[in-house]
Amino acid sequence: MAAFRKESHDEDDDYWSGKKKKINIFDDDVSVEQADQMAKTRVLLKEQNDFDEETDTINWDGSSTAVTSTTKQSPTKPAPDVTPKQTLSPTQSPSMSNLRTQTHTRSQSVTYGIKPTISVQPASVSSTYSKSTERLPNSSSNLSLQEVVSSSAPKGQSSNDRAKMAEEIRFLQRSLERAKESGTTKLSVSDTVRCIITGEPFNLEAYRSREEKLELLDKAIKTNDGNAIITIVLFVQRTIKPSIFNMEIKKRPVAVNHYINYLKYHYDFEAVVDLLGFLGRSEEAAMFKYKQAISTSDPAVKIKNLKTCHRAHFLSEQGLAHNTSMLEEHISLLERQRPIEDADAKDEQEGKVMIFKTYPRKSSIINMSVITTLYYCCFYHAGLSENSLASPAAIRRDYKLTDKQFMWIALSARSRLKQWNGIEELFMTKGWFGGTKTKAVIGFDRVCEVLHNTSAPLDILSKYLRMVDNAEKRITLAKKFKCHDIVVDTYVAMKDRAELIDYAKKLIAHSREAYYAQDALKSTTVKWKN
Repeated sequence: MAAFRKESHDEDDDYWSGKKKKINIFDDDVSVEQADQMAKTRVLLKEQNDFDEETDTINWDGSSTAVTSTTKQSPTKPAPDVTPKQTLSPTQSPSMSNLRTQTHTRSQSVTYGIKPTISVQPASVSSTYSKSTERLPNSSSNLSLQEVVSSSAPKGQSSNDRAKMAEEIRFLQRSLERAKESGTTKLSVSDTVRCIITGEPFNLEAYRSREEKLELLDKAIKTNDGNAIITIVLFVQRTIKPSIFNMEIKKRPVAVNHYINYLKYHYDFEAVVDLLGFLGRSEEAAMFKYKQAISTSDPAVKIKNLKTCHRAHFLSEQGLAHNTSMLEEHISLLERQRPIEDADAKDEQEGKVMIFKTYPRKSSIINMSVITTLYYCCFYHAGLSENSLASPAAIRRDYKLTDKQFMWIALSARSRLKQWNGIEELFMTKGWFGGTKTKAVIGFDRVCEVLHNTSAPLDILSKYLRMVDNAEKRITLAKKFKCHDIVVDTYVAMKDRAELIDYAKKLIAHSREAYYAQDALKSTTVKWKN
């Protein structure tokens, strides 16, 4: 204890005797200007070259801070990264009278402590100190002691502030990079279009005036790049009035076509119809609306959509008169098919009608064409009168089918049903004097082809082959269908003995056909040409 007191007493004596040099900014011999200079320039005090020891300094709170000298010369340069340990507010700073009358005790003395964090070379110390001494109190750029102290922060808070500042700098750098990527800077029109084509970042929002936007659009059209055109068209459409947009895009057919295709691809059908109507392309708008109306599979909804389309787009257009009549027939055909389908589906399910058992239906009649509907009705409802919706005659009358169309379809249906006796009535027509005659508007050569394709019996084929007017065509068909009697009879009628002899040689010997040919050659009633 005694040793400790002695050591402490020695240290106090050394302190007051000046053996250990202590710098106190509140000493009587330190003026305010000098203290202000010390606080501002942060002079680093070190021991003499022969004393390589620590120099004790006193912080504002009375604690001691050790500064280790790293050089042999007297310190003349302030440390570059030095902050005071505690900030003294202006109300707490000592006045001039307090500086002169304050009792200098070790525990109460206020000393500006400096703790260097880097080594200072002697050459730089002297040069920096000389420069700092040139700006002493009378300079207007100098700060007061209170301002220097109040602007300084404790070491711990200063590290946090530096970390925050570094994070803020990084944030600003990232923001700058994002700004560059998004193209916040306004590029030229050509560069912006090029960025769109190449996939680089671009910004269209920088173009404010209508002239700039239209210039962008014209430049994109010249490049013939669809992506660039539609990108700028959508930008212009979004940023200007609809009336101005429609007026300007009307002048640019290429942009119009790209925009219409874009709207179709994104199912904005109402916008497509409105734009086509504005452009005067009413026929295209009507047909587009028609395609949209028939896209549904529900027949009731389809009929409703077609009627709406008929009223809105076809009736008002004089140039669509032909298309209007066809649309009306389409609507009436769907309205005819619905009840036929419902009734036949019910009969087929109940199994009461024999024809549906013998020939089950392969598909629904709804959405079929007029010709297919006629074939269906000729096949399943051939005997109905004209006042029935399923009557073939009513379909022929209502949809203005020609005689050839009707006969071809009716003949095909009855031939498939093997109704050979019912075929003849298709060819019966009234003569001039009330009689009847046989006539086929499609030609009996076509009739024979249909019958052959449906595996008609030989006698039926031969019956209608005899009705073929042209002898050469009749012989060709008879040979094709192997109706040998018709070939022989035709050669006899032509009195062509040589051809008949050649043909007889090709027939199977001792067959009925061969004997028939020989009998014709032996006939004495025929006057041969040679």
